[in-house]
Amino acid sequence: MIKYYIWLIILAFFHSLQEIQIEGKNGGWARHLPTFRINVFLTNILLGKGLSGYHLFMLLMFITIFHGIFLFEQWSWKLEALSFGLLSFYFVIEDFLWFVFNKHYGIKKFRKGKINWHKRWMLGLPTSYWWGIIIGVLLVYLGIQ
Repeated sequence: MIKYYIWLIILAFFHSLQEIQIEGKNGGWARHLPTFRINVFLTNILLGKGLSGYHLFMLLMFITIFHGIFLFEQWSWKLEALSFGLLSFYFVIEDFLWFVFNKHYGIKKFRKGKINWHKRWMLGLPTSYWWGIIIGVLLVYLGIQ
């Protein structure tokens, strides 16, 4: 299982660097990108904000990538849970690394009040991270049982 987490970190590292090139100093959450916005109840509950078209298609791309395992393994509910659980962890890691490596933000600005697209915080982390961690733990647990 450890190799999956190493793969997640490596993938998230390169993806965060790519996103920094796209979003840069203009802030995250595609604030200044020419993209549509979806603002529905579920996105507001889980993310505390709407969903950009950029992030919607990125999400769909990574769902596809994380389901590549089904090219080699037969589909099962356990493997499906594992796939979505790892994906949930992935997005938390990738988003955090965006702050670590973005010279316009950095880890010192990773706190409430400094990042306007992460509006809700709990115990020093955006609430979307907590949702991602909780969902990830539950789904990975179901996937390895």
